[in-house]
Amino acid sequence: MHAIPNHVNSNFQILYFLIGSCHTVDGAYALLCNLREGREMALSQIKASELREKAKIVRAERLRQSADEADQLEGDADLAEIEAHKENPKRCIAAATSELDFINKCINRLQPHRKFQGLRDDEAHQAAQREEWKLELIRRAENHLLTSGTLPADQYDTMRQHPDYLTDISPCIQGMLKALAIPGGRETLLHQVEATGRKISVQLTNLIGVEQCPTPSLKIVK
Repeated sequence: MHAIPNHVNSNFQILYFLIGSCHTVDGAYALLCNLREGREMALSQIKASELREKAKIVRAERLRQSADEADQLEGDADLAEIEAHKENPKRCIAAATSELDFINKCINRLQPHRKFQGLRDDEAHQAAQREEWKLELIRRAENHLLTSGTLPADQYDTMRQHPDYLTDISPCIQGMLKALAIPGGRETLLHQVEATGRKISVQLTNLIGVEQCPTPSLKIVK
């Protein structure tokens, strides 16, 4: 796996592994807001680092003016080190700016489709939790039952704590268990889960307007 230099996440990672891990538009929006805050903070810290570098240069120049040869050498070494790394902040700023631009593009494309866009962001993030977690727990049930045929005790306990367990989560689990008990049922269920994932991923890709391989299984719930 190849990382993108100076990026925390590539556009592909953001679209498929981060947004793609969400289940609602508002859930994806909340995640993107957190990513945006992180990149904006990084850019602010980079600017602070640039000021510190300038201060180091001033101190290094003072050392070079010293009558002590050791101080002069230390000043030369500091300046050489600064020179060797002078392009790093520029690359980091360019990478963070590029990543932030993509995040903002995704946010702007999702914004009109949000269920809770009339609320303040902090309120909207809270309001999205119930539906987001319900679909997340159903997704976990699908993954566990399809791969191991059972639900881990800790995961099942979490599912039972959700307020929609009896009305939504449990019926999904029961339906999957019945399907798995039928000869060939696992293959049928796997096909249904994958087909749903592909259909929803195309919806998300169209919303954001980025052409990539349709692989995530984000459930757009409004």
